[in-house]
Amino acid sequence: MAKNNQNNICIIGAGRVGTTIAYVLANKKLPDLKIRSVSSRSNKSIERAKKILGDLGEDIYFTLDNISAIKNCNCILICTPDDVIAKVSNQISDKVSENLNCMVVMHLSGSKSLKVLESVEKKGIFTASIHPLKSFASIESAIKTIKGTVFGVTYSNNPAKERAVYIVRKLDGAVVDVDDNKKPLYHAAACVASNYLVSLINYAVMVHKGIGIKPDDSLKGLLSLIKGTIDNIEKMGTKKSLTGPIARGDIGTIREHLDNFNKYLKENEYLYKIMGIETAQIAYENKWINRKKFDDLVKLLKG
Repeated sequence: MAKNNQNNICIIGAGRVGTTIAYVLANKKLPDLKIRSVSSRSNKSIERAKKILGDLGEDIYFTLDNISAIKNCNCILICTPDDVIAKVSNQISDKVSENLNCMVVMHLSGSKSLKVLESVEKKGIFTASIHPLKSFASIESAIKTIKGTVFGVTYSNNPAKERAVYIVRKLDGAVVDVDDNKKPLYHAAACVASNYLVSLINYAVMVHKGIGIKPDDSLKGLLSLIKGTIDNIEKMGTKKSLTGPIARGDIGTIREHLDNFNKYLKENEYLYKIMGIETAQIAYENKWINRKKFDDLVKLLKG
């Protein structure tokens, strides 16, 4: 294996995350960090990775064989789907010798603990996880916008942490430590902020559609509102950015909303009520509404 001060990296999984990381790190052209190999399950993803890396991939070994990919590498990044990580870990552990304490295996799952790397850890290999709090809708977009991304980092020991933090820093990312036992909740929060945001906006569009507003027109109108809200959150944080009738304690307006849901869109009422209760809690914590107003709102929304 390579010396401790030289990071020879193997990326297993040439999907959107793996290819993005391969490109960004290769493009750095760092003397102590080299992308040595990229492996994947399909020729299609390998060829796509080659195309995206272009000249940056001239010295990278591309293969469908994970085991040949890890040869002469001391830092392995498993960028596969979550359910494949343990299988890859088992493959690696079957082919390496004991006590390779200069080798680190990391996965990039947000929800999986280090337990999925248990087989390699038993061989004396250090383990870690670095999860980017970022949506990878496309490789090209992710390459341009990965700078400044926050990575949730979990590690088995300090040497593993040092290597994980080093990789994140070279990706121009920031680090937040995540308790390995509570990673699913860390990931759940990320899903709420990203995936559920899409669902929430889609819900607003569907409510508009239910009263005759075309989805394209609805989204066009809502986007300005959404962008303004995101700007406010960036400047003032979540709680202080709250606006609207619940923040003002306008119970009459909320009652009108519910009466109209009941009359026209009964099937869409549930999510409005659930989010209304959460919003009332924020308004109360901000001391924008008193306890009686809060209790009246919750009673109305639960009714």
